[in-house]
Amino acid sequence: MEKNRVRKRSMMIRFTDDELQFLKEKMDDAGFSNNREAYLRKMAMDGYVIKQDFAGLSDVVYQLSRIGNNLNQMTRIANTHGDIELSELKEIKKGIDQIWQLLTSKA
Repeated sequence: MEKNRVRKRSMMIRFTDDELQFLKEKMDDAGFSNNREAYLRKMAMDGYVIKQDFAGLSDVVYQLSRIGNNLNQMTRIANTHGDIELSELKEIKKGIDQIWQLLTSKA
């Protein structure tokens, strides 16, 4: 270790080959193409991690699944009998309204 070095502490970090390639691309985009240490230090000190929470989408997926099931049932009925009950259409409309409500309340 050099006497005049400002940063005297070091850390070891391991990467896969794919991660290293991705890191190189990110460094190139940021203009750090030949100084990995500076890039990693900058990201560690000033960078941030975005954590995406998709928990709220489970209700939407459930409602979409119900609508899909209703549509399948209506298709079978229409193919067999040639008509669809208005109450079944209203049930689908109700499900779509519930999905819209879920999506707009989380925005």
